[in-house]
Amino acid sequence: MKKLFVIASMLLTSSATMADDFWVTQYRAAPGKFPALLELIKNTNWQAFENGEPIMMRHSQGNHWDLMLLGQHANCDTSTCQQSAQAFEKAANELVDFELSFQASSETSWAELKTTNETSSLYHIEMFQAGAGKHDALTRQRVIENDFIKRIGQNPNEIFEVVYGSDFDIFTIGFYKDLQTYATPADVTQEQTEAAAKAAGFKNRADVSFLLRELIVGHQDTLAVKVR
Repeated sequence: MKKLFVIASMLLTSSATMADDFWVTQYRAAPGKFPALLELIKNTNWQAFENGEPIMMRHSQGNHWDLMLLGQHANCDTSTCQQSAQAFEKAANELVDFELSFQASSETSWAELKTTNETSSLYHIEMFQAGAGKHDALTRQRVIENDFIKRIGQNPNEIFEVVYGSDFDIFTIGFYKDLQTYATPADVTQEQTEAAAKAAGFKNRADVSFLLRELIVGHQDTLAVKVR
């Protein structure tokens, strides 16, 4: 099992265009251990860690992990943080069959994410593996798809670039108030949708999905709810 704060304790230089660095951890509980793992996550004193309380997501459908944590990258240098990390890791080791921990960057700041999360209870998480030589093109596709989404009046996704620790290259998270908000279709005509796609940089509306398929070799699509 990888350690939760291996990534958070490493100093890695991120792109100058990125606003903040983040650590991400996904857990799959051992059989029968999910309730205990959930209680551990909920009851941990996150303020003892230098990066504070993470955004905590509970898997709903579409993937094999149970819980996903997203927090601000910070060095765990103080004795309080280190002791808390060791205690957490020891407890988690007894409950978890699988853990994936990695570092990512985003142009969206941690402060902005926390503000968005305050009114969110549902998350749409997509993780992408770029084809050879297609990382930059995939990044651009996610950016212009966000532009398209905004042009038709829907909620854009937060875009993250994986820096270290995972074979995924890009992942996005859509923050939604609830399932109804997520499922409500855009109130636009086919003509307006076509025009929005072209204005955002796609050939046409169909190219929004077709272009993505040309750029990736792997994709995970998951819904999750907020851990309260």
